[in-house]
Amino acid sequence: MHTQTRNKDDFSHNHEYSVIIGVIFLCSAWDPFRYLETEPTARHFLAERYAAAGLDNPERLAYQQSHRFMYTCIQARTYYLASAEGDLLIQPLLLFYGCVNLLKALLITREPDYPQNSRMLQHGVTTRKRKKSTYQLLQDEVRPQKEGLFPQLAHSLRLTIVQDRYTLDYLFASLPELVSDYSQSGFTSAWKPIQAIFSSPGMQLLFPHDSSGPLAYSTDTLAAYLNRVSPPNVHFYPAQEDLKSDKTDSLTQPDRQATRAIHAQGPEGVRLQQHPLLAAHSADRYLFWNGSTDQLPLPGWAAHYLLLYVLSMLCRYETEWWGELVLSRTMAEVYQVHRFLAIHRQLFPLYVYERLTGEERYFLQAPSL
Repeated sequence: MHTQTRNKDDFSHNHEYSVIIGVIFLCSAWDPFRYLETEPTARHFLAERYAAAGLDNPERLAYQQSHRFMYTCIQARTYYLASAEGDLLIQPLLLFYGCVNLLKALLITREPDYPQNSRMLQHGVTTRKRKKSTYQLLQDEVRPQKEGLFPQLAHSLRLTIVQDRYTLDYLFASLPELVSDYSQSGFTSAWKPIQAIFSSPGMQLLFPHDSSGPLAYSTDTLAAYLNRVSPPNVHFYPAQEDLKSDKTDSLTQPDRQATRAIHAQGPEGVRLQQHPLLAAHSADRYLFWNGSTDQLPLPGWAAHYLLLYVLSMLCRYETEWWGELVLSRTMAEVYQVHRFLAIHRQLFPLYVYERLTGEERYFLQAPSL
């Protein structure tokens, strides 16, 4: 009896400790937003964004929208902080509405007249309301609609190709933040690590050979594939032999033969993580999407939004199934869901903040929990 009590106390203590650590991480993620939580600074920030976008009367627009923008950010932070202290049973619901508020704040900086009508206040996506008895989470689907928040974001953030439906399996797999967790769960990720070597000008990317996907292409074809979906003014071409650095010299002969170098060059300030096939992982490493060329990974905001929508719907309307997933621990998906929610809570506020300010500089290295 004494041992059982001690173990129970230890579990309770560890749970409380993890909540405290999670709140500390979350508070640091929201630190950049603090200066936007007063009306004068929010108004100044909006005026700068509207002027940079070339909108007429930016000062007047900023004056009109500053309170709405400020309180949207504050409410988003409140949802996220509540989710850090809340049980996994209700976290998706809190995080989804926090995510919605963050993305609405992003829209306000780009479209001060949003929403133009009440239909734009809808979520803009849908999923099956009734789940079958053989329901499997990763095979569930979410479908974008023609009107609502999601299509408005897609238009504003230039997501030009939107499929009629997405499976959760694809959405989880498309997030580079989850690449190590996805592999640990027994799945094969399409994201493959590549080394980045800075040279003048631009940088070299060392791509490994693979038997499938674009990594099976020749070096010339792979460079052409990168250029086909590249942001403007960023160009890829096979690196010449004289484009070397200390890091390439340190590679062993087998490593040299297992990789091929492609040079990336663009104007100053262009970030390679803006490329749909690349994700910044650390200071000298990127992840490359080696998946189907017919289905590129969704940008982070879209994948996070769609996943949270489905999980929040399960949380609200499929309480028995959701309770079984969260509490029984008999389904492998619970680990994937838990990691996604934890990483979203820690990284997504920074992700949105950098799109608010136009400063994309953080790495996708998932924090340790």
